Amino acid sequence: MIIETVVVLALFIFLTFKGASRLRHLWQLFRLMGESKFNVPMPISRLGALDVASVIALMALKYIYSFLGLLPKPQPDADGVHILLPEVTAIAKLRVTNRDERRFDLAAGGPGKDKSRRDNRIMFLPALVNPMLSLLLANRNCPVLPFGCVNTQNSFEVHDPTIARDAAALREDNCVVMAYFGGPERKGRRVKRGMEFDIRIVVIKFDSRGHGDAIMEQVITILAYLPASAKPKSRPAEASNDEPRVAWTGIRRNKVSLGLLSPRDWAAVCKDYNPIHMLRLMAMLFGFPGTIAHGNHVLAVATQQLLTASDTDDERFDDMRCKMIYSEAPFVLKVMFKRPMVLPLNLDVEYGLVDGGGLGLRVAGGGKEYLAAWMT
Repeated sequence: MIIETVVVLALFIFLTFKGASRLRHLWQLFRLMGESKFNVPMPISRLGALDVASVIALMALKYIYSFLGLLPKPQPDADGVHILLPEVTAIAKLRVTNRDERRFDLAAGGPGKDKSRRDNRIMFLPALVNPMLSLLLANRNCPVLPFGCVNTQNSFEVHDPTIARDAAALREDNCVVMAYFGGPERKGRRVKRGMEFDIRIVVIKFDSRGHGDAIMEQVITILAYLPASAKPKSRPAEASNDEPRVAWTGIRRNKVSLGLLSPRDWAAVCKDYNPIHMLRLMAMLFGFPGTIAHGNHVLAVATQQLLTASDTDDERFDDMRCKMIYSEAPFVLKVMFKRPMVLPLNLDVEYGLVDGGGLGLRVAGGGKEYLAAWMT
């Protein structure tokens, strides 16, 4: 109890909070980050500057806990490949406003329009629920030290595509977001550079009768760097190649151009203020050559461009593009981030057709592929 009191007082001074209500708010958040299953006290899309600053401070606090030996440690599994992680679950409501849409449009280059001139924002909902990731990583039951972690791949299973075209359906208090870390179903995987682990996020929409259906499921794969001596180390898991075969057009149709300050626009939407995206010095301290872009930010810009892309040399591409974008059928969007994208950047976007049906896009430049995604 003494440690908790000292920590809260230190954070109070550091963040210059004023008023008993703010102190109570900070204390509540601090206590929640010590629980393995917790309910977020506000809609996850409504986190303010105070909340974001508090989460960042609580992430930093984990390093003190780790130094003092108070943070749980990942345990090697008996198979010598996987890593046992404690289970952490978070639950929150979701509420969307017009301001959220404007922020997304500013970061991603504006809303695409379908044939009926309706707005279409494919990556809008994944960006809004991203703070669930930050809360799980700030939780003291999660043994991962968050700063320097990188997102290596994502999978978005969209059960209700209309949510990308009509955000008004999300403006009521009828959606719940569930996020899961660790447990027997989500073990860590030892890879060459450290440990990969998954965080699963599910968005459930309820009707007037209280019946809920999942409208989107997202799996975020994170790489946490570990020292070479960390166990297990003798039999690292082989990287699986889930990439489908894609017939690329070979023609660069669009470009993704982001400046040094672009991460601020995306962070305003997703609340991801990881220092490797915000500060060049911090990025370099974690081994990067400079400030790196949010992977999902680059994907959002590229997918928004896909809404209006065309290939007069390949009618099959245009037919498949229209089928995927305007269909009411569920779809899956998967993305793999091949290498860090250092800012500022000016990269080409190329499209293609996936064997068996679907669209592919990749972001490349200087003979290197940085991102590859598939919509099936």
